[in-house]
Amino acid sequence: MRKSLLCAIPLIASLFVPVAAQSEAEEMHGPPKVLLIVKEDIKPGMMNSHNRHSSNYVSVFSKLQTPNHRIAMTPVAGSENEVVYLTGCESFAELERILNETNKKMGGVNASMQTELDKLDKEAGHLHSGMRDVWALLRPDLGFNSAAPIPQMRYFAVTTVRLRPGRDAQYANYVSKILALAKEKAKPPENFHIAVYQVVSGAPGGTYLVFRPMKSLAEMDMPIGRKLREAMSDEMKKESDKEYSEMVMSTETSVYAFAPKLSFLPKEFTSLDPDFWTPQSQVATSPKPRKRTAVAAKP
Repeated sequence: MRKSLLCAIPLIASLFVPVAAQSEAEEMHGPPKVLLIVKEDIKPGMMNSHNRHSSNYVSVFSKLQTPNHRIAMTPVAGSENEVVYLTGCESFAELERILNETNKKMGGVNASMQTELDKLDKEAGHLHSGMRDVWALLRPDLGFNSAAPIPQMRYFAVTTVRLRPGRDAQYANYVSKILALAKEKAKPPENFHIAVYQVVSGAPGGTYLVFRPMKSLAEMDMPIGRKLREAMSDEMKKESDKEYSEMVMSTETSVYAFAPKLSFLPKEFTSLDPDFWTPQSQVATSPKPRKRTAVAAKP
């Protein structure tokens, strides 16, 4: 389990995390160029045990100050037995450096920590039914208003698009036309953000991942698709439908909620919304109630 974790989560800051701390919590930052998605399939009935197990690993990372950071997510709409971790950086070279540093720290633990890691490794087999790692590269040409204040977000809607073989160029051209139409006529609101990644390893060729961050599920009520459709002429609708059926084999959308207790993030990220990302620190600093001294009743 430890080896798979080290290979799965070796990054600097999390998805859309600023390189340095920012003075404005709502300041926008663009998505990372390289994205690692780790999807763990949890055995039915073992989700609570898994979450405790994952939190214990976060504690280990924190104690060792490893550089592998991640945003954890659990489904709101999708498989109830999975957890997804997202990690991002600017290059694979940077990823390799962080992996090496993390391996070094994990391999140099004392006897007490080694006992704890061995216990976590043993538990893992009882919790997981499968795990998949996916590498993806940002396609800035396919996104829309992709810079977003991720520390203030609470959800990701993730749409997986699978193309027919050899349709990548056609798909890019199709999306560019839709984006142009959105900017010109549909005019989505400022809080509508889309980042698109093309999978390069871990999934079939022609797989694209469309990420939409949201502060609230109420944003799902935005009629973006309907507005785009209404902005099309009849001829464009026919052409768009024809192209889509030629290119796309399938699409699937899942909505995930961020899971702070399973996430491992740098202070530059969590400090932008500490009440959500590090709620335990609020509890720790709360004043303890005074004990009342019992007073003996007078006879």
